[in-house]
Amino acid sequence: MNISKIGDWLQVAGMMGVMASLIFVGLQLKQTQEIALSSIYQERATAATENNAAFANNPTYLSGAAKIRANDIVSLTEQEKIALEIQAGNEMIQFENNHFQYEAGFLSDEHWQRNLDELKCFYELPFNRNVVSGWPFRASFQAVIDVAIEQAIKNPSGC
Repeated sequence: MNISKIGDWLQVAGMMGVMASLIFVGLQLKQTQEIALSSIYQERATAATENNAAFANNPTYLSGAAKIRANDIVSLTEQEKIALEIQAGNEMIQFENNHFQYEAGFLSDEHWQRNLDELKCFYELPFNRNVVSGWPFRASFQAVIDVAIEQAIKNPSGC
């Protein structure tokens, strides 16, 4: 075998090595992305759980929420209104963050659809529509809100 054939074989072997290393790097990047997505989901779940636990242990919020569900807005105390407004604000922050994460590709279509369903339910309550109307949101999220409000008013599901 002459030197040029050995050189050719070494070039082929070198290219195979480069291709193998690129495949390996691609797999590592995929794994890193999956770990990052998992971390984001965990952080989102932790934040939601902590928020829900805080309000589940707040008798003022619970009393106000019961009145809202019974469509008894007129008997809300000022403290109940404040507690409900704070919770509504927390929910909207979570919705907007989830929308941003969805646009960035960090939230699945399935998870985002569940958020859209929850957002529609949120806006089925007139109290919630009044509380957060006029709040400054990113334009792309405001478009989502507008659709959710329209659907909530036209086709209430009584969530």
